[in-house]
Amino acid sequence: MRDLIKEAIADLKKGDGFIYVTSDGSKIDLHEAATKGIAVTPVNPKDQVIKKLEAAGLHLNDGRFLNELNELISLVTGSGAAAKTSKRRTFSDAEKSKIVEEWKKVEAAGKKTKAAFAREIGVGYQTFINWLRG
Repeated sequence: MRDLIKEAIADLKKGDGFIYVTSDGSKIDLHEAATKGIAVTPVNPKDQVIKKLEAAGLHLNDGRFLNELNELISLVTGSGAAAKTSKRRTFSDAEKSKIVEEWKKVEAAGKKTKAAFAREIGVGYQTFINWLRG
């Protein structure tokens, strides 16, 4: 499980925004594939990570599961009292702009609803709509 989480973090931190996979599903560096003449498919690392974590029993798109997991972590680490008194997350104007730009890309691809995207980033639907209105 630890290796899966480390791999997921590494995939999500890649700067180019995509990972590349061969026809058999193996990850490969784009330059290596080009050198060897191997055909690759660009894949959104978030989608890959979500699939792998769900296969391992971690359903991160399920809000109820996430709340239970966060509660478990806070109880195990002894920060349960702090978790109950935590403040709501605030976003800077730059963060809001970046999220709205990301939404435009997702919307152009037609992959998610506004509500699903808002849940994924941890923002209320109405708050997200207000950001879109500017």
